[in-house]
Amino acid sequence: MRNLNLFWRLFISYALIIALGALTLYLASEAFAPLFLDHHIHKMREVMRGMLGAPMMEAMEADLSKAYRRALNQSLLWSGLVSVAVAGVMSVFVTYQLVSPIRAMQRASRRIAAGQYRQRLDEAAPGEVGALAQAFNAMAAALETSEARRVELLRNVAHEFRTPLASLRGYLEGLEDGLFSPDEAIFTASQRQLARLMRLVDDLSLLSRVEAGQEALTLEVVSVASMLEQAAATFRPQFAAKQVALSLTTVPDTWQVRADPQRTQQVLSNLIANALRHTPAGGEVRLAAQIRGQEVVVAVEDNGEGIPSTALPHLFTRFYRVDPARRSQWLGEALADTGSGIGLTIAKHFVEAQGGTIGVESELGHGSRFWFTLPLERPKAVT
Repeated sequence: MRNLNLFWRLFISYALIIALGALTLYLASEAFAPLFLDHHIHKMREVMRGMLGAPMMEAMEADLSKAYRRALNQSLLWSGLVSVAVAGVMSVFVTYQLVSPIRAMQRASRRIAAGQYRQRLDEAAPGEVGALAQAFNAMAAALETSEARRVELLRNVAHEFRTPLASLRGYLEGLEDGLFSPDEAIFTASQRQLARLMRLVDDLSLLSRVEAGQEALTLEVVSVASMLEQAAATFRPQFAAKQVALSLTTVPDTWQVRADPQRTQQVLSNLIANALRHTPAGGEVRLAAQIRGQEVVVAVEDNGEGIPSTALPHLFTRFYRVDPARRSQWLGEALADTGSGIGLTIAKHFVEAQGGTIGVESELGHGSRFWFTLPLERPKAVT
């Protein structure tokens, strides 16, 4: 039985049920029909006792009982055969209806395993089978999307590796052919390209660890004011060089959150770098914080170019890019040059791992507001 497929298991189970039903009907007839017949004959004997002699009465009773049993058995036989045939046909039909979508799912699963992610099932089936088909199609769509992003990532990474590697190759060939002299400018340019490669490799490695849950966080009480001031101090030279104003809303020193200082600074750096990159000279970026219930909302606002509304739901999606033609569009400080869409994904993982949420509000041409929340650490009452 274990080696049989589902079709034959269901069919055999239906056949056993039919056989048990027929056997039960036969045994019930054999048990109760003679009792009813004997009761009827007993009444006839009382009525006809004076009309017929005892020998004739006994012969008639025996003949009647024999004829009744023969007719009953023949009726049970033919009706049983017809019932079994009809039930068998119905069991085959029902079994096929149950097994057919499962076999279709099996075939589709094999095609998906072979890389054909566009396979879909008919969701018109009723009940649990239809719900299972819907879940299967949702899984297939997610796999197709993930595969498309993986292909896009490989394309982006290949392009980003190719650019600095081509530059390094050009420097080396130029030095070898005597076109360049080994001066400080060549070494500086080479180091810059190597740093770009290392940044890409480091962030791809970080993303893999974060998504695998292998990046541990160290939560501690952190001052919101100190956190914002540290981030602002880090970026002031870059803002001054681009002639973009960086303002910081005053935050009480008593506001504290429970967070990982290093990873929270990484999130802030990501958002501030994005704002600076997309704010023209003469613009402004503002850091702010406010308390909302049991959490602190940290926001980075700018009056730069803004983000298309169609891109907003996907900004924190792994490997998503707002516009493939604009490689550095809203991708985060760590991968500003690569355009592979990892920076904001990493930021989202870090914020959610600390019990917070992250989001964005923007209007194209009117700036953006990126924000994230962290659990508020209430001061303990002194007793």
